[in-house]
Amino acid sequence: MNPIKCTHYDYIELLCLYQYRVKLTLHSGDVFIGKFSATTLVNNNNQRYEAIVGVSDIQQPLIVILPDITRIDVLSDKAKFDHLILT
Repeated sequence: MNPIKCTHYDYIELLCLYQYRVKLTLHSGDVFIGKFSATTLVNNNNQRYEAIVGVSDIQQPLIVILPDITRIDVLSDKAKFDHLILT
């Protein structure tokens, strides 16, 4: 798993700070829709990864590892950005 680029962290911070409703598309093809409020560190396969923490549209807790994300689409109106491609 490759780390995300430094320039992408500002966008991650914005979506958490403003509680944007977003659609996250993962490299696996899985899609999550929800609002995220914080970053955290998680252990996965004996390695530590940065992740974002939030809730889905049906109020289920979500923790998504940042390097797993391939695309972020902002669904909230008047957001400071509309999408981000993480490659």
